[in-house]
Amino acid sequence: MQSIFQPFQIACQSRQTVLATTAIDCLGKLFTYNYWGRYNISSDANEEEDSDAEDDKDSFDADKNDKSSQGIVGQVVDTICDVFSDTIDDKLQLQIVKALMSAISTTDAKSSLHGSVLLRAIRTTYNVFLFSKTPNTQMVAQATLQQMVSALFSRVPPIVAMKSIIRENSTIGNDASPGSLQSSIVLESPLASTIRSSLVNEHHDSGVGSAKYSQDSDLAGRKKRDPFSQTYRDLQLVFRALCKLSMKPITGPDALANDLKSTPMRSKLLSLHLINAVLSSHMHVFFVQAPNLFPNGTPKDGTLFVHSVKQYLCLSLSRNTVSVLPPVFDVSMEIFGKALVGLRSVLKKELSVVFTELIIPIAEARSTITFHQRISLLKSLTRFLSDQNNEGGKILVEIYLNYDCDVEATAQENIWERLINTLSNSIQENNNAPNAQPPLAFTIASGTSFSQGPPSLTTASLVSFTKEHMKELHSTTGDHIELKKRGLELLVRGVLKPLVSWISTKLDNEAKKAEFQNSTNDKEAESGLGLIKEGEKTLSSVDDPTQFQNLKHRKQVLLEGIKRFNSKPKKGMQYLLDSGCIPSGTPKDIAYFLLHTEGLNKTMIGEFLGEGEEENIAIMHAFVDEMDFSHMPFVTALRTFLQSFRLPGESQKIDRFMLKFAGRFVQGNATSFSSADTAYVLAYSVIMLNTDQHNSQVKKRMTKSDFLKNNRGIDEGKDIPPVILEAIFDEIQSNEIVMKEEQQAKASAQPNSPALNMGSKRETSESIALKTEAIFKNIMKDSKRSGTVTPQLDQPNKTSQFFTASHYEHVKPMFSIIWMAVLASLSCPLQDSEDIELVKLALDGFRYAAKIICMFDLEAERKSFLSTLAKSTHLSNLYDLKPKNVEAIKCLLDIALASGNNIGENWIDVVVAISQLEKVQQLTAEIATQRNTVDPKSRPNSPKKEARLLNEDAIAGALCQSMTLTVDKVFASSSNLNGAAIVEFVKAMCTASWDEITNTSASAEHPRMYCLQRLIEISYYNMNRIRMEWSNLWAILGEHFNQVGCHSNTQVCFFAIDKLRQLSMKFLELEELPNFKFQKDFLRPFEFILANNNDSKIKDMALACLQQMIQAKAKSMKSGWKAMFGAFISAAKEPNEQILTLSFDIVKTIFKNYFENIVSNLAFPDFVSCIVHFCQNKKYTKTSLQAIELLRHANPMSPSVQDMNSIASISSTMEDIYFKFWFPVFHALYLVIMTCELEVRTRALTHLFDALKTHGTSFSRESWEIVANGCLFPIFDDLKNSKPETGGNTVSKFASKEEMNTWVSTTMIQVLKQFIDLFGEYLNELMFCVDGVFDLLIVCMTQAENETLARIGSTCLQQFIESNVQKLDGAMWERVCSIFTHLFKVTTPDALFFDYRAEMPQEPVGVVAPAETEDTDAEIGVSNSTNSSVPTAGIAKKPDLYSRGSTTQSGVPDITGRSKPQKKDFPGIITKCVLHLLVIQTLQDVLSSGSEQVYRLIPSKYLFDLIDCLERSYQFAKAFNEEMDLRMALYRMGFMKTLPNLLKQETSSVSTYITILIKMYSDPSEERKGTRDDIEKRLIPLSYSILVNYNGLDPESKKRNVAAWRPVVIAILNAMIDFDDAQFKKHIPSFYNEVLNLLLQEVSTDIRLVMHSLLVRAGNEFNITKGCPTSSQAIPALLGAVGKPAPAALHAENMKQSL
Repeated sequence: MQSIFQPFQIACQSRQTVLATTAIDCLGKLFTYNYWGRYNISSDANEEEDSDAEDDKDSFDADKNDKSSQGIVGQVVDTICDVFSDTIDDKLQLQIVKALMSAISTTDAKSSLHGSVLLRAIRTTYNVFLFSKTPNTQMVAQATLQQMVSALFSRVPPIVAMKSIIRENSTIGNDASPGSLQSSIVLESPLASTIRSSLVNEHHDSGVGSAKYSQDSDLAGRKKRDPFSQTYRDLQLVFRALCKLSMKPITGPDALANDLKSTPMRSKLLSLHLINAVLSSHMHVFFVQAPNLFPNGTPKDGTLFVHSVKQYLCLSLSRNTVSVLPPVFDVSMEIFGKALVGLRSVLKKELSVVFTELIIPIAEARSTITFHQRISLLKSLTRFLSDQNNEGGKILVEIYLNYDCDVEATAQENIWERLINTLSNSIQENNNAPNAQPPLAFTIASGTSFSQGPPSLTTASLVSFTKEHMKELHSTTGDHIELKKRGLELLVRGVLKPLVSWISTKLDNEAKKAEFQNSTNDKEAESGLGLIKEGEKTLSSVDDPTQFQNLKHRKQVLLEGIKRFNSKPKKGMQYLLDSGCIPSGTPKDIAYFLLHTEGLNKTMIGEFLGEGEEENIAIMHAFVDEMDFSHMPFVTALRTFLQSFRLPGESQKIDRFMLKFAGRFVQGNATSFSSADTAYVLAYSVIMLNTDQHNSQVKKRMTKSDFLKNNRGIDEGKDIPPVILEAIFDEIQSNEIVMKEEQQAKASAQPNSPALNMGSKRETSESIALKTEAIFKNIMKDSKRSGTVTPQLDQPNKTSQFFTASHYEHVKPMFSIIWMAVLASLSCPLQDSEDIELVKLALDGFRYAAKIICMFDLEAERKSFLSTLAKSTHLSNLYDLKPKNVEAIKCLLDIALASGNNIGENWIDVVVAISQLEKVQQLTAEIATQRNTVDPKSRPNSPKKEARLLNEDAIAGALCQSMTLTVDKVFASSSNLNGAAIVEFVKAMCTASWDEITNTSASAEHPRMYCLQRLIEISYYNMNRIRMEWSNLWAILGEHFNQVGCHSNTQVCFFAIDKLRQLSMKFLELEELPNFKFQKDFLRPFEFILANNNDSKIKDMALACLQQMIQAKAKSMKSGWKAMFGAFISAAKEPNEQILTLSFDIVKTIFKNYFENIVSNLAFPDFVSCIVHFCQNKKYTKTSLQAIELLRHANPMSPSVQDMNSIASISSTMEDIYFKFWFPVFHALYLVIMTCELEVRTRALTHLFDALKTHGTSFSRESWEIVANGCLFPIFDDLKNSKPETGGNTVSKFASKEEMNTWVSTTMIQVLKQFIDLFGEYLNELMFCVDGVFDLLIVCMTQAENETLARIGSTCLQQFIESNVQKLDGAMWERVCSIFTHLFKVTTPDALFFDYRAEMPQEPVGVVAPAETEDTDAEIGVSNSTNSSVPTAGIAKKPDLYSRGSTTQSGVPDITGRSKPQKKDFPGIITKCVLHLLVIQTLQDVLSSGSEQVYRLIPSKYLFDLIDCLERSYQFAKAFNEEMDLRMALYRMGFMKTLPNLLKQETSSVSTYITILIKMYSDPSEERKGTRDDIEKRLIPLSYSILVNYNGLDPESKKRNVAAWRPVVIAILNAMIDFDDAQFKKHIPSFYNEVLNLLLQEVSTDIRLVMHSLLVRAGNEFNITKGCPTSSQAIPALLGAVGKPAPAALHAENMKQSL
């Protein structure tokens, strides 16, 4: 081997170009032939070397101790590399590059380059690129380096990476429970899906499952090391070297640092591009498991390659992302994009730092950020977020989930929210200042993409920046329009569009999955039950949207609590406790929260803990106890302690802190001091020393000796060792105890001078980089302190968990957070910019935002976005219309087409825009017409002015054909809208239509009706919708037609009615199912128009339209008949004879031709109602009479039997159907009776009762109830309601009292008679309502204002009883008795009795009380002995009115305490007296009728009840007549002009009473005989008292009383004559003297004759005389001789006169 190698080695060392070139070529070819591997000695001794030991090495520097260089391969490579120097020939340099490429790309594992050998080969090639003088060689070296790096990383095939991922995920699946947060960590690259599928296919082919493969690989790992371990080590070394080269600082003057052709700059650029190439092509390598790359003790499982290099990658990013040079910044952003896309799952914390410390600050445009950096950042973010392969939407969602929803993250880490707000601010930034420099001829490119590979980095291709260019690069100002454009582009194409695309993809996948699942379920249903096998699990989703919404809410609450705490600690702490941010109110939990929660103000923490209250002290103690100072130096412990809060300024608070600190320190370091007092004093001393050494106000500072002197004897009298105190002094002097935040603020603080030079920019970049690097190093230290370089799954630190997005629902809360900022950003260009490209970009943003809003139905957001967009159209002013407004119109229409189902109430914005667009077209046409008609010579300047004001491009765009087609498409696609959306669309169209009409009808001859016309088109488009949806639509359309049809402009009305007719004809073509009412709904506007439009022409047209529809579509008419008749009802009320006649003619035509159709479609009641309204038209009686005749002929049973049977299927029985069609007729006749003219209602009355009598036999009990309660009794409602006891407040059917009285006098009496006749014919059927009839009769008989009605009521009651007397049972007789009892009671004038002794009224002025002897009051006696109307002789006594209850048993009220009547009550009292006499007369007529059927059939029980009423009436009148003082009091009150009395009531009631008693006493029937004793007890004493009273009357002064009582006396005497022998003998002795006393005064002929008969009877009975003729023989002859009537006739005549 040496014999072959040595010649080549000697040739290379000879420095001869020809020899060295040939030798190197041969050495390279031997690599190609894999020759060197046969003799190479491999060694893996360096495999486990600690990578941390190599961190200090410089990039590609080789390790001298690396044993890999000791083999033949190492010697060959060293020989080749030693040849290179910057002085050799270009040909030799190319040969070196070629040979090294052959060595690296060899396929022989034994001859492969590893470790330091590999690094030296790459470094040599790198040097060739850097130090070669010719561009060609540099280019070849650059390309070779790219190939070398690609070849090295290609050693790890994608399949190996996928196996590592599966192994990693299998570990997750075993350790984490399904659905837990741990199981959401997914460590896979974007290529994972592709690789996974290939791997699955491979395993499927080999018959080995993934689980089995994982187990086998783990087992093999224990027995044999990974064959790729050395490869991983090499890749780590190479990648680390590239990162170190990229972040190597460029020292020297600014010119060198900014020179792109300089060697350090080219080295930096090349290393960055190589890193970018690795991330672009070999992302899978970063996900392989490489446990050999980590120190001993680090867990091997789950350790990925990326964890070994991420610190270098992050440091490279932090160093180069702040560069002001576009080539460096652009490639750094490209690397950041690759890391974000592919490594975000494993670089969660690191990317958070990059975002918060680099990306967002650059975007925020802080004073130290250059304009080119901002532009480049925006371009780069747009580029890799808008790339469909990168799934930018998913990236954004995962940023939101992992940072904004992380409860443990601070508000600064709300990356999603901060990024969008920053973009919004940059877009809205109003930078009106001029540019810092004039435009340069050279344009500096920024935001360059490297998707086609790295650019050429040769010295020839790179261009050096001039001073002007550098000044431009370092400027913080620039073209703000370009900045807005880039920011808007990022917002639209890099944020909104990717989100929409990702949502759409997710929805498509879910649809496909659902379709596949349905097909699978169908197959499983056919094949079996589809049971789950044992061991199979269904994993729930790990990124549950609800869970993350809760997390986000918790974080918002936490941030609010932190904000409040930083303002007012006590209130903030209470808020945190109430909201649950702190688990409990224990001091330990509060202290833990204060110590570990980021964002809390350290000053406020100190103030809160320093309070002297007991609770605050307990929390402070727990706060200090949470810190561990064990084995920690004193100053370090004090620094740690003071970093957690800011020490308050009050000495007492400081004292409490220091006491607790000293105790805690001594507790963890027991051997440090003798007691806690020592630590307490020393802590105070150190704080004072820190203030003394670093406070600028201290002039004389403490020396070391002073410090030692001050701390003598503090350790319980002993001195602390001077060494310790000196060390403390030196540390404090050199390193101030200060808050970390203040250190970072000082490091980053720079003057905000407007003239920033390049040096200050460079220093600022360095400070930002150093700050970011410090954060990265702290992260790595924390990881190492926890014992692992990478976060493990079983670690409790949840901040390391990364959640992948799988639910599109996350976008909803994301957008809810940032929608205001997005709206402000998108609306800004529409308002301020005229750049059409910028405007179109903003409108695209509106489209995407509207898509998101509509997907999630965000109402507030939708209204804001679409209303803003609608305002941007500026269609309201033609002269302000610009091209950008036209684009806004297009955008609005596109949104309506794409998301019409979800824009809801914002359809009004779309419709108004379309309406205004048509108005623009109309106005444009008018302007064009004016230009053509106006003489140019008369107005020479007008066209120019109009041309200047109108934007021709905007007008052309608004009127272009594409715009018209889009508008037509909006209306045509309305058929695709869902039910809710079409309702909102139609509602918006109606609103816009009404606005068009109302805004133009007053000024224009032809109002705009564009939207109204379009409404008809929409109706045609949506004709096939289901009836439920059409009902909702017509509820809106019908109301709109009602408005338009009643508009004041006749052109509008004509147009609306015509369109309504066309639409109705179209609807009538559609078949309507039974029991639906859609036809009724769409024809109802005709009814409304006829009722509310006052123009007769419009009404005539509406009727003509209805007539046309009837002629054309009558057969298809169903529920539409109801609307038709409703319209005719409105016409029937019309005062215009022409309209009335036309409508009635149409109704007659319908009755003649389509009556059967009406009945079969259940529209007969509506037809009848329509006829009634024609009858009610009082102005045209002729039409009313025709209508009532039409109603009479409207026999509802005229349809064929088949039609009736079809109707019977709806109801239960034919009888029910029969009545259902008759009842509308009855009710109609009732309405006519109540409301129409006399002649019309008279006919209706006749028709009603004729029909009831004719067809009543077929009615059921229920039907009669309906008729009675619905038609008959309501006739008398006004009569009932007029009674005082009803209140009189019920609404009357009559307009006035006079009208009612007329109706009562003309119609009511006839109705009452007919009603009673109907009862006489159908009593059994109407027995249920007999109570109602009696109540009605009672009302009539108690009508004081209408005596005729009262007498008719009396007659009807008598008629009812007499005609139905054979049908009355006990219950009915009881009801009859109760009626008379009630009538006697309610008509008794109880108010006549009052307590007159309490206050005797004075005589009225000018009125003298009549003398008691005058004939006007002859009936009333003065004294009990002679002048009383009732004798006192042992029969009856004068009633004592003050010794009774409220009402005596005899009916006489007790007057004690009763108030006197008022004058207003006098007419009512008199009316009661009159009605009471009428009731007595009625009862007398009923019981004393000619046939006497009532008397014979009424049971004695009820007959006694009736005569009891008479007795009470008699006693009442008698008591009043006897009470002279009471009567006098009434007279003095002005009750009557003469002294009042109740003589007629007394005589009539007692006469009837005596007559009935006499009949019963003489009745031979068995029932009456059983009651004879009771009758005798009533009759005899009463008769005797009457005779006594009569004999006591003075014939001269009491002529009226004598005349009134004479018939009663005659009746008594005649009754005695008719007694049988036993009765006569029994009672004549008692009466004999009083009978004889009748002869003491002048005796009239009738009494004399009766006395004669009585005395003859007495003589015969007692054998005093014999042979004398009886009354039946002698009296008639005697009377005939003198020309007198017979006693019986005289008795009847006298009774009539008395009554």
